[in-house]
Amino acid sequence: MCLRIGPETRQNGRVNQEAFQLFSAILALAVLMGGLGTFAALVFENRMTWTSAWLTQVRASGLWIICMITTGAMVGSLYFSEKVGFAPCKLCWYQRIGIFSIAIISFVAALRNDKNIARYTIVLAPIGLLVSTYHYLLEWFPTLETNVCSLDVPCTAVWFRELGFVTLCFMAGCAFITVIAV
Repeated sequence: MCLRIGPETRQNGRVNQEAFQLFSAILALAVLMGGLGTFAALVFENRMTWTSAWLTQVRASGLWIICMITTGAMVGSLYFSEKVGFAPCKLCWYQRIGIFSIAIISFVAALRNDKNIARYTIVLAPIGLLVSTYHYLLEWFPTLETNVCSLDVPCTAVWFRELGFVTLCFMAGCAFITVIAV
């Protein structure tokens, strides 16, 4: 499926909400593929020829990769809540805490070329991944709800589902997986 930029994807000179949702979903899937590729490279590091080149590049640029992914997730999250009006639920806020924190920490670390951020991100990213996984399950199986969220902004609400499965918490999970891998 091609995303055509034309009159139907623009409103008042700006990209419309549906086009941005699709773009965000495709970007999240690309991030996920990069994270899974990095995990595969780590697992098969001594068994396959492509892994050493991949890991060399990731290790050289890892701080900026993490910074770009989490900053992109942060900007996307703020766009959907502040511009589009998607009210974040309690689980969304927990995921935001992880993503926003990692974005700030990774930016400072990238500027200083400080490779010691793993001790911070290795705590935040897996917790964020657990929350986003639980949230994603709630979206598909609302009966699993344990009164974690409020009635006015339920965690089971799905603002959009692009490509049939990509939701906001799925996109956050993609970012967390890649941060863990990098």
